[in-house]
Amino acid sequence: MKKWWIGLAVLGGYCIPFVYLALLEDFRTGTLLGYLLLLVGFTVLAFIGQRWGHLLFVVAGNIVSYFISIYFAGRMDTFGWDGYFKPLTAEQLILLVSLLMLIPQLIAIVVAMSLEAKKRIKKITK
Repeated sequence: MKKWWIGLAVLGGYCIPFVYLALLEDFRTGTLLGYLLLLVGFTVLAFIGQRWGHLLFVVAGNIVSYFISIYFAGRMDTFGWDGYFKPLTAEQLILLVSLLMLIPQLIAIVVAMSLEAKKRIKKITK
């Protein structure tokens, strides 16, 4: 494991409740900008985590991000935003979006792994 502080920084990045913020942006403005930022944020964090050999922090970060988003969504129920995401509740939508965000993260991890493999092959052939 290289440079453990990078892994902690990745984990810290996942502590941002990206899914909650995306839903909040959708609820407040009706735009999908929050979902785009969610996609970029998760993908970049997964790429950096894999590139520096901290896949465990990426997995833990996804779990932490999910629970932080659930916490904040639970506090928003008093403002009546649950009906906005019908037929799903906000918590169900957070789970669905969190699971869907695993797909671009897996792609980013595969890209990081292939770049690392190409780098190793170059070193061997020199």
